[in-house]
Amino acid sequence: MKTGLGLRRKIRFIYAKYNCFRFWWRKKLLGFDVANHFIRQVDKVSLKRILSINGAKIGINCDIESGLIFHNCNDYSNLIIGDNCHIGKNCFFDLRDKVTIGDNVVISMNNTIITHIDMTKSGLNNIYPANSAPVLIGNDTYIGANSVVLKGVSIGKYVIVASGSVVNKKVEDRCVVAGVPAKLIKTIASGYNENVCK
Repeated sequence: MKTGLGLRRKIRFIYAKYNCFRFWWRKKLLGFDVANHFIRQVDKVSLKRILSINGAKIGINCDIESGLIFHNCNDYSNLIIGDNCHIGKNCFFDLRDKVTIGDNVVISMNNTIITHIDMTKSGLNNIYPANSAPVLIGNDTYIGANSVVLKGVSIGKYVIVASGSVVNKKVEDRCVVAGVPAKLIKTIASGYNENVCK
């Protein structure tokens, strides 16, 4: 049994190195956009390795699912993920500015994190010029599926964002928010042992 698991781990490691090479040659020969598109197809072991090699900072014991989309970037240096995090399938990360995710964070599937607006193709650009701002997600926070976090938003520690929410402003520590736009539903009592949230 142990031999089988060890062999599988070695094969996955070799396959991840192979996918890193495939990413590298696409980047060198065809440009970063082509390589960035390829990253959507790789398995999660390869994904973590490719992200780390190309600038992302990823903590220990993170589970990052496949099918992620990264936009507005020439590398992944604007992505910082803490320890013990889970990022679900098919999440979209706009990396025009920094996206910082704390420790013990769960980001469910199909979430979107936006760090900029750009209306240069629209007449509205005169009123709303292009700009960007970082997104910060605090420790021990849970973001439900199909939610959107907009540019400049800071989400505190021990926060629950209900599925389908649009977070457009700062969320304080120990809150439950929901809706479009996300509004405070209730607070999480500070008397709870923090280990309960882990």
